[in-house]
Amino acid sequence: MVLPCVGLLLVFAYWPVVRGVVLSLYGNDLLGDPSRFVGLAQYADVGTDPDLRRALLATGTIAGLSVLLSVGGALAAVLPLRRAARRPRAVVSVLLSLPFAYSAAASAAVFAGLFAPAVGTLNEVLAHLGVTGPDWLRSPAWAIVSISVATAWYEFGFAFLVLLAALTQLDQQVIEAAALDGASGLRMAWSVIIPMLRPSLVFLVVTQTISGLQVFTQVQVLTRGGPAGSTSTLVHELYQRAFGEALPHVGSASALAVVLLLLVLAITALQFRVLRRWA
Repeated sequence: MVLPCVGLLLVFAYWPVVRGVVLSLYGNDLLGDPSRFVGLAQYADVGTDPDLRRALLATGTIAGLSVLLSVGGALAAVLPLRRAARRPRAVVSVLLSLPFAYSAAASAAVFAGLFAPAVGTLNEVLAHLGVTGPDWLRSPAWAIVSISVATAWYEFGFAFLVLLAALTQLDQQVIEAAALDGASGLRMAWSVIIPMLRPSLVFLVVTQTISGLQVFTQVQVLTRGGPAGSTSTLVHELYQRAFGEALPHVGSASALAVVLLLLVLAITALQFRVLRRWA
């Protein structure tokens, strides 16, 4: 009964990983096809390439900021709904979960119009307030922030739905007991509600970090890795090496993919080990 599922996993999940590891051990010929065995040489290049070190820094920054904004924003949005009336809560919940219905490309296109330097909506609003907006997508620092905000908005809907579902399943007897002891407002949220939401928060931090480490669409749509490669992430570099150049570097891209896989596994394991005690 489970053989069809196992077969699909082997073909579409595990075989590509094995194939990627094999390709990472081979260099390319003049046509870009794997031709000669080079062993671990391409892994050594990953560790010494300054472009990849910069991509690693950009990836970590975007992942960290987007997780902080999406999970923190979802938590701040869901807590006030605990005491809202049913109909207003339903309306607000639908509106706040809308980002989950968008594709990454569509949401990034919206932010491209929002952050456009000359005619962008955000800078026009700031101009009406007497503030000169920065060059969001052409300044390295602001470009990182812009991509992080776009990624956080895209991930916000999922985080909000998870926390909203967790909020509705909380033990009301514990909350009522805390209220009888005088807990309310911020004290109730910090000492009672948030600790009860810890398993969901741990889940979101781990899954959103994995998603942030693999961010690509927002980078490709908003900056294409610019300015001067400052926003090029590991997945963007992988794409450029495999498909974005006249001569594909399949082996190098495969080595980078394996390194990214190991990095995600290591960070996920570390998060589970650290956050398991907190949850």
